[in-house]
Amino acid sequence: MPSQPVILPDADAVGSAVAELVLDRLARTPTGPFILGCPGGRTCMPTYRALAAHAEKGVDLSRVVIAMMDDYVVPGDDGEYRRIDPELSYSCLGFARRDILAPITEAALRAGTTPPTEIWMPDPADPARYDADIEGAGGFDLFLLASGDSDGHIAFNPPGSDRHSGTRITPLAEATREDNMATFPELTRRDMVPAHGVTVGIATIAERSREVVMILTGANKRRAFSRIVAADGYEADWPATIVAECTPRTVFADRAAAVS
Repeated sequence: MPSQPVILPDADAVGSAVAELVLDRLARTPTGPFILGCPGGRTCMPTYRALAAHAEKGVDLSRVVIAMMDDYVVPGDDGEYRRIDPELSYSCLGFARRDILAPITEAALRAGTTPPTEIWMPDPADPARYDADIEGAGGFDLFLLASGDSDGHIAFNPPGSDRHSGTRITPLAEATREDNMATFPELTRRDMVPAHGVTVGIATIAERSREVVMILTGANKRRAFSRIVAADGYEADWPATIVAECTPRTVFADRAAAVS
């Protein structure tokens, strides 16, 4: 069934609404870790800022586990893929540390509460282990999702990804690499962007998430918005349409993205 989007004025309003939903679901899961699936990049930054603002007010986020979707990998001297240096600005692990966890931690400490501490990442040496670990933890309690601007990639899953794919190392689509050049201006040439990534799979998202939220903000997401809200099932040429097979789900968009 096509998704009914929640349309809000701007990206900050979307971020605030998604953060409130995270807090609601956290409150409904009163014990144990709360596994929050998180993308890197621009789309969810308003949500992460809003969560830090709640931590500043004393909201307890200590049980939140930040479970990242993907990261860039490069071949080592032995030919095996390894995660890029987390000190690089475009490292997803570095992003999780600097842009998600650190602001929440600083806010929590100022408020006198216990900050979250855990970041989970797929291991390029054993990608499938991530799916097993997530399943062993009871699945993602809530997975925040974003769609590629030009090709609908979700995490690093390129167009054509198998519906039943799990966490794995995959070549990055050229459009995905170009999208990431826009996110990280220091990547001035496509050959500076790593050609491979370790990523959750399409099935990882659909089959190991208790609930998903798709976030679409900005005029550059108009095509993604139109594809995703119209989809009634997975369309391999636009992988982010897997959202249509996830229940429950909510699609949040701002007015700039929702213009047809």
